[in-house]
Amino acid sequence: MKKLTNPKTLRLSWDETLMNLSVMVSKRTACKFHETGAVFVDKNKRIISMGYNGPTSGDYHCIDVGCAKIDGDPKTGKLKRCRGAHAEINGIINCQDTKRLRGATLYSVLFPCYDCMKALSNVGIAEIVYHKGYERIKTGGEQFEEEDESTELAQKRNILIRKYEGKIFCNFPDEFNTPQDNQENNNKCKC
Repeated sequence: MKKLTNPKTLRLSWDETLMNLSVMVSKRTACKFHETGAVFVDKNKRIISMGYNGPTSGDYHCIDVGCAKIDGDPKTGKLKRCRGAHAEINGIINCQDTKRLRGATLYSVLFPCYDCMKALSNVGIAEIVYHKGYERIKTGGEQFEEEDESTELAQKRNILIRKYEGKIFCNFPDEFNTPQDNQENNNKCKC
């Protein structure tokens, strides 16, 4: 009988698996500047729902016509509000029954904005694991702002917040990345 050998000695942790999945989901976004994915799991790490940021169904995609806040409306050039729905909101919509989210954990590439945190609080999210902070782009694209209200609301509602400190194994070609991703990738060691 032939002896089987297996060189594999490690496997991904749940945090590594689910955060890397959120990174992969984020690559569906049509936003030129913010790229985020959200993966919602129950207490047994079963996936409830996923979402990524992007325009509402049938609306313009920023990668096709430009950002409404920076490039303006494609017909008038007038600066407008973002046309995208955030990953967390799309994940809540995609789960179809929000009762399933009560007590769930969210794995998100970006820390939720205040509007998303309000929705996450209302559906009963128990824990948020995020990879990077979020800064809202102000209209015109010349300034950014942090949203401290998100953290304050999470603390008030006893939502556990954890910054993901593990590795991101997903590596994508430049054409799938935002400028910020490409800058970060240039600073990383290529293995």
